[in-house]
Amino acid sequence: PWFLDRRILKVRKELLWILIPVFLLLVLIDEPTGIISPETSSPLTDQQTTPRSSGNVEPWCDPDGITILLMGEDPADRFESNLQDATSLGASWVQIMFPSFQANHDSSSFPIADHRSPSRIAVEKACEMTRASGFKVALHPILLIQDPLDEHWRGQLDPDSRADWFDHYQRWIVSWSQLASECGVHLFFVGSELSSMQTDQQRWNLILDSVRAEFRGPITYSANWDCWRDISFAGHLDALGVNAYLPLTKDKNYRPEQLIQNLLPLRSQLHEWSLRSGVPVFFSEVGYPSHDRALEAPWDQYRGDHVDLEAQKNGYETFIATFSRDEHVRGVFFYALHEEGGLDDHGYTPAGKPAMDTLRQYFRDRADRHKELRSRP
Repeated sequence: PWFLDRRILKVRKELLWILIPVFLLLVLIDEPTGIISPETSSPLTDQQTTPRSSGNVEPWCDPDGITILLMGEDPADRFESNLQDATSLGASWVQIMFPSFQANHDSSSFPIADHRSPSRIAVEKACEMTRASGFKVALHPILLIQDPLDEHWRGQLDPDSRADWFDHYQRWIVSWSQLASECGVHLFFVGSELSSMQTDQQRWNLILDSVRAEFRGPITYSANWDCWRDISFAGHLDALGVNAYLPLTKDKNYRPEQLIQNLLPLRSQLHEWSLRSGVPVFFSEVGYPSHDRALEAPWDQYRGDHVDLEAQKNGYETFIATFSRDEHVRGVFFYALHEEGGLDDHGYTPAGKPAMDTLRQYFRDRADRHKELRSRP
């Protein structure tokens, strides 16, 4: 009858009104970029969403370890002593970080001679010693400004000729990638905190292609905590490293939960960016000096008025509580072993300080977790 037909049509309309929103919701869920808020993500260029080089067949390596600084002026036994400290921590990776220099922030050519830069032979030996000690090796050359009167840092380079600077940079970094390949390095960094230079997408893509022609393992870049979403070439990396020196608090009477709360926005931003870009993220540097302003300005080991070992320890504990079981964060390097450390030292090294036990427990827990996951059917 006609009234049944009308009732059926009415039911169909009501079903459509119910199903259409469900359909749209499914579309949005299937397309992650549609649900990322503009306040917590930066627009990605076409290049950032392109696949990474198919020439690199290795998956991302999920590094988990400690950084050791290698300086040209180090005593002969310094690096070996740092390796022993890394072994006592139970880390599985060591990031070898070493400097080269350009004269000033506006220089267009480099590297220049500096007693703080280790020789190629010293870097080769460090890589060999690290591998012989059972670690996987990440090699991280960094470019610094030599002139102590230049008020800029490497994130503020402004070369007289950007084209010449990139030519020199490409030759410099490719030469270290060749050494990395010869020494069996497992991960290579193509740059660190070059904030003012990291928007030149075409030049960086050329650099990355040249590095990949020499080094077949994973490659990455280490971005500063305040501009890690501005890496124009991120889509050509195997993962993006973030240096986590963001301030945690100015309050001297802080509570642990307050520190964690101040890190949570970064955690959300990393998740959203990685989901949207398809690029894994990890922490290329996480460190806290052991002075009273360490949580206010963790990027500055000289700012404090007096030694505060608990501040360093609390910084590490906050990071570990926030990120240690976060499956979206694909690795971490703690910063850094170098000098002897000890209870009177205000610098970054955890050696001889309460923070050493904190990191040792972290690596122990990570090892236990990996064993548990491998034992599951």
